[in-house]
Amino acid sequence: MPTLAPTSSPVPRTDDYWTVVERAVVDVFHGQPYAAADLRREVESTAPHEQALFYHAEPLDVAADLVGRPPDDNEVIAYDRLCDRLGWR
Repeated sequence: MPTLAPTSSPVPRTDDYWTVVERAVVDVFHGQPYAAADLRREVESTAPHEQALFYHAEPLDVAADLVGRPPDDNEVIAYDRLCDRLGWR
């Protein structure tokens, strides 16, 4: 049975991921960026397999959790534009 070769990092593009989360908090939800930094420190202190599971979440969902509410339609559109601008996806 074929297997996947291990990669150097089980959670690639983490800096890009957190940039998108932080920008979504600030630009889409008009929240404070420190919330993303605090969560990032918490996530990075967990085991690699737990980090890998976390990074399956869409950055918009993480940002929404940080501000305590789901995005409305206009915020989803703003998020899509943000992702295009940042080259995310």
